[in-house]
Amino acid sequence: MSVRQAVIANFVFLTTILLCPADRATRADSFTYVDENRNSITIEARLIGNGQNFSALERHDGQIQIVPTGAIQAREITGAPEPIDVAGMQELLQKQFGAERVRFEVRDPFLVALVLTTPLDRAGERRAGSFVKKAADFMSRVDGVFMRHATKMRLRLRELRFPMVLVIYESDEDFNEYAQEATGGQGLSASSIAGFYSGLTNWLAVRLSSCDTFEVPLHEAIHQQMYNRVFQRLAPIPKWFDEGIATGFESDGGRIDVYPEKVNRRYARQFLAMRQQIDWGTILADDSAFTADILAGNAYTLAWCMHWMLCTQHADAYRNYVAELGNREPLTQLNQDERVRRFEQSFGVSVSTVQADFPRALQAAVKRGRVDLTPNQSAGRATEQQALGEASINAVQRSDLGGQLHVDGSLKNVSPLRALTFYVTVETESGMYADWLIPNLKPNQQANLTRQLAQKQAPGANGGAASRFRVWIRSTPADSDTAKKWESGDVPGPMFQP
Repeated sequence: MSVRQAVIANFVFLTTILLCPADRATRADSFTYVDENRNSITIEARLIGNGQNFSALERHDGQIQIVPTGAIQAREITGAPEPIDVAGMQELLQKQFGAERVRFEVRDPFLVALVLTTPLDRAGERRAGSFVKKAADFMSRVDGVFMRHATKMRLRLRELRFPMVLVIYESDEDFNEYAQEATGGQGLSASSIAGFYSGLTNWLAVRLSSCDTFEVPLHEAIHQQMYNRVFQRLAPIPKWFDEGIATGFESDGGRIDVYPEKVNRRYARQFLAMRQQIDWGTILADDSAFTADILAGNAYTLAWCMHWMLCTQHADAYRNYVAELGNREPLTQLNQDERVRRFEQSFGVSVSTVQADFPRALQAAVKRGRVDLTPNQSAGRATEQQALGEASINAVQRSDLGGQLHVDGSLKNVSPLRALTFYVTVETESGMYADWLIPNLKPNQQANLTRQLAQKQAPGANGGAASRFRVWIRSTPADSDTAKKWESGDVPGPMFQP
């Protein structure tokens, strides 16, 4: 990885990129620089920040070019380029994806783009039109909810400079490719990401499968709102705040009914279920837990806890802290000690004091709001969403059959666009599996997965009894050659690797 790629990876991953404010006192110039292949490149851009021997150049389309400062050969004052409008952004996306593959809906300043896998029939086109309208309506609702929260908290906001873009990928492969490129392969693996906001493009990108309840688009849209209205892109904003405010909002089927001042049942339950006390100072001083697949769950839970506590119990100091975050400059750095110092200076208390006070404050809010935090019962059950399919699996270990798993369940096609053919496997840690082929499942329809033993053995597996299992879902358009191949008996088989 080059130095430039390393800097990009630092700043691009997930939702930590921040948008340059509209009122920032910078000049737009013509910059000529030498790229990594020794080519001379000239662009019209605004210089929005310098740091770590790099310069951040913001183009008229809202995208940021990160260039080694030493590679800039010339700079000529030319005047500010006119920021791209919604129509111009739509044209840009058509060129990138191909007009035949992308469908749009506009709710100025929002632009929703649906990127298709293959062409749709007439009915599919009608469904696609309805879906992008639904997505655009949802983005408008997010805007209203966010603005109400910002007004209540009296946050200092900036005027929007660029269109707010949401790109929805029908294909997991297309999304994974974009995620791999945009994150530089750093942080969470692409397959672990359901959606993210990229600060280099200022686009929000999600999988179509994540739009069943719009929970993921909501989370990422809050990041997009913050970075377009409050923060400066590429500034050193701590991930605990980034994720804390986003986890404060929650939707159910498009209805946004949880916001940062309320108790979020999911994260409150996860906090109560944590087996060990984790020092909040670790996520205050260091962001690394948020970029590890194994640790991210606990980090996001603690981010919600910390943000809720500060937002509800220290509202005035919270507002001042957000203002301080908004003044942080792009490409600057803060070490761990400085992060802690600025936090304690803003709130007048140590993070350990905030952590110690949290259980009492949470208990009082739960009692006052009559919030039910009874743990969900999920023993012997699993829910998995992949490849536009959502599987609910029941598993029972049969001691009378040598410890084999008896499995059944259901599968829903969560695609709002087209019929799909699905191949589902339930695979044990020992390499035994059960599988189902579900042909031509219509949009939003559900099919039963008939009960069977996980008694097929994957190639190279040791076999035998096992109590743990994974669910894998693969899909293809119902009218595709791949679907015909699967239906003829040539199915993909298990994902198990010995």
